[in-house]
Amino acid sequence: MKLKVLIKTRLADRALLPLRAELIELIATDSSLLDVGCGTGDLLFQAEHKLGYGFGVDIDEHMIKFARRKCEDKRISNLAFEHNDLVNLQLRRFDVATSTLCLHEMKEVLACSILKYMAEKSERVLVADYTKPKSLLAKFAIEFDEMISGHYQSFRRYRKAGGILAYANKSGLKVNRVIPSSIDGIAIWELHT
Repeated sequence: MKLKVLIKTRLADRALLPLRAELIELIATDSSLLDVGCGTGDLLFQAEHKLGYGFGVDIDEHMIKFARRKCEDKRISNLAFEHNDLVNLQLRRFDVATSTLCLHEMKEVLACSILKYMAEKSERVLVADYTKPKSLLAKFAIEFDEMISGHYQSFRRYRKAGGILAYANKSGLKVNRVIPSSIDGIAIWELHT
C-alpha cells in the first residue's frame, strides 16, 4: 500500500468519521450518489448500506485502486470507482453529488467547473469543505494539515477568493443552506441551480 493511501486510511478517514456521518444523514435511503474526489472511497463505503448506487471518482490512481480492492474483498456490488478527471466522464444523473475537502485544493476555475458539472449531474449538491474555524487550535490544525499535504498555496487562494460561497456564486449556483459540521472549521453547503 502506498504511503499516501496508508496515511489517508489510518489518519484522515478516521478523523473525518463525524463529517461522513453528517453527510450520510443528509442522503435519503436508496439514493444514487456521485462522490467527487472520493479518495479511498470512505464516504461511499460508510454510506453503502443506505445507497442504491454509489460512484466515486478521483484523479489519484492509488486511492482508486485501494477502493476497488476493498469493493472486491467485501463483495460490494452497488459501488464503483473510476480513476479519471471528472469533466472527462459521461455520467448518468445522480440523486446527490458530494465533494469532501477537495475543491479547496484546486484552482478556482477548475473548482467552479466541477461544481457546475456536479449540479448538472445531480438533484442535490453537498459540498463539505473548509470555513472559518472558531478556535485557534482548529485554525492551526487546518493550516498545518494543508502545509504537510502540499495544498497550502491552493488553500490560501481558496480562502482569499471567499471559499465555497464565492465558488458557488461564480458557478451560478445558489446556497440552499449551510450546515456547520461538528468538526470546527468545516461546513456542509447544500447547493442548487
